[in-house]
Amino acid sequence: MMEWLLIIDGGATKTACALVHAESGEIKYTTSTSGSNYQAIGATAATEILQALLANVQGFLQQQDDSNIAVATFAMAGIDSPKDHETVSAIVHSALSTLRLKIDTLIIENDAQATLLGVTAGQAGALLIAGTGAIAYAFDGTQIVRAGGWGHRAGDEGSGYWLGQEIIRAIFRMEDGRGEPTILKSAVYDYLRIQDVTELASWLFRPSYTNAQLAKMGAFLAGAVTKKDLCAIQISTRAAHELVLLACAVVKKIDYKGEAFSLYCNGGAIKHNPLIFKTFSYEMKSMYPQIEVSLCQHSPIHYLIERSKKAYDNL
Repeated sequence: MMEWLLIIDGGATKTACALVHAESGEIKYTTSTSGSNYQAIGATAATEILQALLANVQGFLQQQDDSNIAVATFAMAGIDSPKDHETVSAIVHSALSTLRLKIDTLIIENDAQATLLGVTAGQAGALLIAGTGAIAYAFDGTQIVRAGGWGHRAGDEGSGYWLGQEIIRAIFRMEDGRGEPTILKSAVYDYLRIQDVTELASWLFRPSYTNAQLAKMGAFLAGAVTKKDLCAIQISTRAAHELVLLACAVVKKIDYKGEAFSLYCNGGAIKHNPLIFKTFSYEMKSMYPQIEVSLCQHSPIHYLIERSKKAYDNL
């Protein structure tokens, strides 16, 4: 019987899927679709997205000889409490119930926690993710602790959503005469295909508006920073400070004593803005000289595969 690892990375912006041959570790099938964070789109929509994705997985496996999924890892955004885990578990089981997929071991975890276990290979370390949202996890070899990731209504400072929000606020201040000019205005207006601030205000309250759309605007900062736009520099610097607070919170929770330690950073908000990463790294090293700060070199799905392999090896 051919055994497989199924990995679902259910983020706020995108849901990625991979099927990996359990013995060789070779990726045989990949696909992706829109975000599946139930907190953003609702349980019904999240279920439908997973059902469609898993139907494609089933179609692929039906073409293989005598296949079985040894480990299925659902690394899902939006699992921030036991109640969330219960809700997401129900969504996953509902999506699976309509299909004929044989799964031996089913893992349902917060996406950042699952990525942490993959990127550290089960060793002590920390992971900061600044994507659409912002969250940090740390592992001391025994316990896993977290900070942030409470959603855009509660904060998510330093995240892509927060960056987009700060950009929009800066544009409104500029148009009102309350703030300094910024070239970010042109980038946003071109992106939305609008002409003035009243259209921007209308866009924010359209039924089609999503948090992911606002988060994408954070990508405009890096280019504006290279052009010495003061507003972009200030927003990027504030984002770095907020992410430092987030990382320090989990480092303190594991009672870090100054030993050699790895802190990995992932997510578009920090990976694609050199000023944010540079400022973040400098401030962290100033406080914790023994902490090695680095950017994740692979996509999140790569680390989730590693996490799933570890689970398979322990069967």
